[in-house]
Amino acid sequence: MKTLASRVADGKTNNLNLIRLLMALLVILSHSFPVALGYGGDTRCEPLSVFTHHQSSSGSVAICSFFFISGFLITASWLRAKSVANYFMKRVLRIYPAFVVALAFCAGLIWTFCPGFRATADHSWHWWGLLFQDMLLLTYHSITGPGIFAANPFPVLANASLWTISLEFLCYLAVLLIGLCGLFKRRGLLLVAALLAAVLFALWSWRFNDEFEKCLICFVAGATAWLWQDQIPLSNRIALGCAVGLLAASQFTPWLPILFPLLGGYCLLWLAYRPTLLLASWADKTDLSYGTYLYAFPVQQMLAMQAGLRHPWTIFALAVPITLGLAWLSWHLVERRCLAWKRSSLKPV
Repeated sequence: MKTLASRVADGKTNNLNLIRLLMALLVILSHSFPVALGYGGDTRCEPLSVFTHHQSSSGSVAICSFFFISGFLITASWLRAKSVANYFMKRVLRIYPAFVVALAFCAGLIWTFCPGFRATADHSWHWWGLLFQDMLLLTYHSITGPGIFAANPFPVLANASLWTISLEFLCYLAVLLIGLCGLFKRRGLLLVAALLAAVLFALWSWRFNDEFEKCLICFVAGATAWLWQDQIPLSNRIALGCAVGLLAASQFTPWLPILFPLLGGYCLLWLAYRPTLLLASWADKTDLSYGTYLYAFPVQQMLAMQAGLRHPWTIFALAVPITLGLAWLSWHLVERRCLAWKRSSLKPV
């Protein structure tokens, strides 16, 4: 039976970028319900939330998948980097430029279409300073507050997706710190630490359903999978068993979030390396996942300004093509150019 390591080593196109794009589309679907119906709309009507007895939504599954894949790939990035500076600059160039442009886009939208907010922020150096601080710290305080899409069912927030970006970058820094301590050479110790973290997360999940902890444990699971890839078999039967396990866990609270990093993580790796999915090679060359994630929510808020469009499936159907267009522009005008500079200037492995 082939292991994950053998699939990674063969150099063939994987499906990770395509999976991330599909996950970004799931986030759009999940957000369409609160954007159209107001606070709590996701838990009342979002299909996966209802099916899992509110253990998880489509967006939560997507974000956990993002962090698992990120843990897997960022660990690889550290181990392949020529130096600390090489690793750090690759991560900065991948996450910052597109984020800064997207944040400016959101600021422009609320300045143009939210007069209540503009009246409070007009000529305010504090707001401009807050916007600059957000660009530096990967936060979004400047585009959150009273007057922002005030007449919408889901006011105050211009972009509810951005909360994960600073957490993602903190995970990058954690990988850097672990690497500097030389701990990646002691994968047995890191496995024990990951198992301990999983136990603590399970105990926490019995009382709380916190997205922050879900993201962290999924990142840890992805990083562990990279370190132990030579011991992970890629089996159709195991993947089927994991899928069945997830289906069963979805009906018993709180087992779905507890088991997702293991069972869902395996399913993601199987889907990434076992079959060859349609459009996978295209997604490798045109990665729209990050741009889709960054631009979807403001697009949905703009659509929700029209009362006649305030239906979750209508907003989803209209937001997808518009967001993909913006993501295409983000990829070709910002992200790809930064990646090209990264390759030519930093010469990563």
